[in-house]
Amino acid sequence: MSEEKFIFLIEVVAVLIVAVWISIASSLIYRKRRLKVLKYIEETFADIVSRYLYNDIQNPLTLIEIQRTLRKAGIKSHKKANIQYLINLMIRTQRTILGTNHKKLKMLYAQIPPYRVSISKITGFGWYRKAQGIREIYEMDQSQYRHNILRFRNHRNVYVRREAQIALVVFLGWESLRFLPYLKREISLWQQIKIVEKLYDLYPTPELPWLKKAYKTDKLFGKQLLMRGIRKYKLQAEVNFIIENLNHPNYEVRETAIYCIQTFVISDEWMVEVKEIFSILPDATQQMQLLKYIFNNSEIDLDFYLKHLYANNDDLKLKIAEILWNNGYKEKVQEFYYQQYAKINPYVE
Repeated sequence: MSEEKFIFLIEVVAVLIVAVWISIASSLIYRKRRLKVLKYIEETFADIVSRYLYNDIQNPLTLIEIQRTLRKAGIKSHKKANIQYLINLMIRTQRTILGTNHKKLKMLYAQIPPYRVSISKITGFGWYRKAQGIREIYEMDQSQYRHNILRFRNHRNVYVRREAQIALVVFLGWESLRFLPYLKREISLWQQIKIVEKLYDLYPTPELPWLKKAYKTDKLFGKQLLMRGIRKYKLQAEVNFIIENLNHPNYEVRETAIYCIQTFVISDEWMVEVKEIFSILPDATQQMQLLKYIFNNSEIDLDFYLKHLYANNDDLKLKIAEILWNNGYKEKVQEFYYQQYAKINPYVE
């Protein structure tokens, strides 16, 4: 390599090193300034919330004063990052405050300018912004916009419709179940659990009229969601809906019904029906699951167990034989196996 090329290479490397150091220095300066701005926004917002919730009658905090204070802190339409940071602060604060103060914050959030950013997101393009806007609206409990969100419950994007469905639960509670028959797209297991959990957190007192109306849904995911709700709320009086779905033609619905019934101890009359359903279940694995429930929640019914001891499923026979053997019916098990042995070896007496 010639001396000129070598010197040129050194100069290039030196320029790159200087550029990197300048970039690092600029980044650190920007970060320091940005953190200072964010801290000022946080302190300003904390002061506004404190004064708003515990307003001094002698020196009341007005909406105009709030707006001016926020603008001074950098909450302006062209500073989107500042506005988003304030929205995140609003959501965090709303989550931690309950009772009367929660309602007062809801009123405040409906009046200060940044909130319009959230509602504007759902009218724009891009699924991410729509989902984010819907989430911000229900997190800040802005129920006056529920009709704007309603139209997204069947949105083609899974994340948008998930947030819209959660928003309906937040705003309407048990009444939101009336939309089950009108949902056109599948609700995943994760989403079913999330809906039930959100409903339980916000509306711990069940409203059975809405639940009973929702029973009419023919949506498979709707039936699963309702059964999970019955289980979560431990609605003993509604266990018949779970039992009715133990023999549903759909495997997933049956699976959910078997899972949900584990929570309940049912009457002898209902247990008779469960045993009848057990006898006609088309899936052996689900039969085993239901057999465990029957054994754990009822007295030993010898006729029932003997009937299925002589059935065709070998795994089921083995489990029933174990149950009988461990519960005082060893001779019945021995008699069964003697008969099986005799069939294999007909000449053995």
